[in-house]
Amino acid sequence: MYTDEESKKNTKLGFKRVVLLLALSIVASIGIGFVISQYAIKPYLAKLSEKNVYSYSMEVPQINYYVVKIGQYKDEKDASYNLNLLTMKGIYGEILKDGGNYVLCLGQFMDKKDAYDFSLKLNKSGINSSVALYYGPVYQIYYEKSSEESVKEAIDNIDVFLNDLSHLSQLSYKMALQTASEKDIDDTEKYFKKYSNMTYNINIDENLKKVLEDTKKINSQILNNLDDVRTSFELNDGNAYGLTQKLLMDSIKQYYNSMSYYK
Repeated sequence: MYTDEESKKNTKLGFKRVVLLLALSIVASIGIGFVISQYAIKPYLAKLSEKNVYSYSMEVPQINYYVVKIGQYKDEKDASYNLNLLTMKGIYGEILKDGGNYVLCLGQFMDKKDAYDFSLKLNKSGINSSVALYYGPVYQIYYEKSSEESVKEAIDNIDVFLNDLSHLSQLSYKMALQTASEKDIDDTEKYFKKYSNMTYNINIDENLKKVLEDTKKINSQILNNLDDVRTSFELNDGNAYGLTQKLLMDSIKQYYNSMSYYK
């Protein structure tokens, strides 16, 4: 049996416990809600928002090229020895690193027909060769719907540049077969001069803008180096083919480096 005083005391104590439990429950609910908001709902909404904003994607144009090779070696010294033999005969060659192998090649072209035709002519002359296709990296860009037109315009711009590179490749092929003329050099130069005057939207994606700016730089380098190609061709010093090959492959490698911004 409790006295009235004890009953009142127990009642107050019970009320305090209820209030304390209620307060703890509220604090716990707020804490759980905060955790769920920060680590579940907020990231989900961010991803959802990002998906809705960058709902469009497009591949940046890649460059594939064909390598006309005459040997593959495990030891770089063997490759260098055979390259020196070619150089002594006045034949242009280059060593490419392919995984753990060293590939000795006599030409690299963007057009399949040119590569196989050159290989066939080498075989007929007694130099055994084969053709391998090398794939360039592929990168995907994501952009807002509002940027769709400007991104497409930028990609079209890059396509023009790559088409110009294919004309440089064809010029190199003609140099290899010794069928090139001064007009071929002039015609190739016209493509790059035209590209130097092309413009693009300055409000496009920053990475894509960087690629476009780099193609302009590569384009300028090609125009400058074509003067050396022309001089070599006019002097008939036997270096014009090698110059066009180096110019083509250096340009392709620089383009690869530009696309690496999308990694």
